[in-house]
Formats: sequence, C-alpha cells, structure tokens
Amino acid sequence: MAENEEGGSSSGKAEQPIIIKKIKKGGHGHHGGAWKVAYADFMTAMMAFFIVMWIFAQSEETKQAIAEFFNDPASVTGGGFFGSIGSSPVSIFDNPASGTGRGRDESTPFTWSFTEGKATDTTQISATHLQAIKDSVAAAEVVERAGEELRKYLQELERDASLEMQNILSSIKLEITPDGLRIELLESHDNNFFEIGSANLKPDAIAVLRQLAVRIGSLPNYVEVEGHTDSRGFAPGASYTNWELSADRANSARKVLENSGLWQGQIISVSGFADRRLRTPNNPFDFSNRRVSIIVKNLAASEFISKQ
Repeated sequence: MAENEEGGSSSGKAEQPIIIKKIKKGGHGHHGGAWKVAYADFMTAMMAFFIVMWIFAQSEETKQAIAEFFNDPASVTGGGFFGSIGSSPVSIFDNPASGTGRGRDESTPFTWSFTEGKATDTTQISATHLQAIKDSVAAAEVVERAGEELRKYLQELERDASLEMQNILSSIKLEITPDGLRIELLESHDNNFFEIGSANLKPDAIAVLRQLAVRIGSLPNYVEVEGHTDSRGFAPGASYTNWELSADRANSARKVLENSGLWQGQIISVSGFADRRLRTPNNPFDFSNRRVSIIVKNLAASEFISKQ
C-alpha cells in the first residue's frame, strides 16, 4: 500500500505534455520593381543608340537639316524636316521654378555639329550663322526650280527640233542630288555628243551646250564638269586610254560652256573618271555610262558667311 501511495498504481504511466508544432508556410518575399526600371533604362539607351546610328548614316544635307532643327527649333515650321513644330520651345537648361539654369548661359545657346560622323556639342552659333544656313537652304531651292525650268525648256525645244536634235535633247537627264543639280549628257549607240573614240563635240551638241551655258551662267552657283566612259577599253598597249578620253571630253565641254555664258571662275573643277563611276554598274558596257556630267553645286552656308 505504501508503494501505491508514493508511486501510484504500479501499472500506471506518467502523463507526457502534448507539444503542438505549427509550421508557418509562406511564399517568397516581394521582389519589388527595380528590374523594370533597369529594363526601361536599357530600352531607352538602345533607342537613343539606334537614332544616333541612323543620323550617322544620313547624307550631309539631312545632317544639316537635323542640326538646323537643334539650333533653332522654332524656325522649323509645317512642312519642314520634322513637320510642324511649336513656336514656343522650352529651354532644357533653365529651371522654371527657380529661373536659373544649371547648364550654359543663355547667351551661349546649345548647338550640334556633325564632323566625320560624330555628333558634338559645339560653341555658340550666332544669328549670322543661322541666317547663312537659311540662305543656303533657300539657294538650294532656287537651283531646284532652275532645274525644273530647264527641263521644261528642253522639252519645248525637243518638240520642234530635227530628229537628230531630238535624240540629243532626249539624252539629257536632269537630277536633283544632295550636291546640287546634275545635268547628264548621255551617249547612245548613235554617239549623240562626241565623235566615236574622241573628244570632238558634234555641232548639235555644241549648240545644246551653248543653250545650257546661258541658263547656268545666270546662277551664282559654282560648276563642276566630269567625264565618264564605259568599260570598253582601247587596244592593249595604247598610250591613249579611257582616263585621257574622259578628261578630254569634260574639258571640251568646259570650253564651250565658258565661252557661251558662264561667268569667269564659275567652273571650279574638270575631272575624268574613266569607268570608275558607272551610271549603270550592273552593265559596265552600257552606252549610258559614257557621259559628261555638269554639276551646278549647291551653295554652302560658309559661302554666305564669307560674303557678309
């Protein structure tokens, strides 16, 4: 009995405490949106990169138009290179709240220039430079209009001309290029302009060049004359080659132009390129590759500055 009183029933077991373990299950923590910001920055940088590469690939005329936009956005209005632009651009250098800028002074406006394919922040551009750019663009438009008038004039001549003269007039091609107005005198199987294999101009060709000289001479633009041939060569070992032929033909055209209406010093270069600048590259022997090119050069902005 004493054993039972001290230890309880000999068959009984001590009660064990019940321990309940709760395992808290939870998802991953919130990552935040930092990756979105980084991705947006990356896409913006890529867009800017491709815009810059696109600008580098453009012609000098296009680069000049872009530079003009950055120099004076307000002057580029409807129909211009960038379309319609507001008349009150916001300065990116001034803080509207404080009225002070953290960049350059307002007297030194921000400009861009394109040199050897690199866009650089340059010094100020004066009102004189801006006016010179505008004058250069206006002068290019004058050349374009002169080309259209010359095209119509040649078409009128062709209607009343003899068959031989019609062949010559129809072989004159006018093109507006970034350099200016290019007048191409294209040969054919009939050798419209020059006697075969020589630099001697035919009489009708001289008459046409005289008409061109009168109209080109009325413009203030400089002129370049180029001679070109096809890839047909002279006999092996000949001392006279396509290089001499192309240069001599260009020089023959120069003589007629200068004596028939161009002002003194208007022609600034006479070049012979042989067959190195083919008009029809996929057919080096095509007659159209044999030609004389008269280029009425666009006036650069620097020329207007030098005259002021």
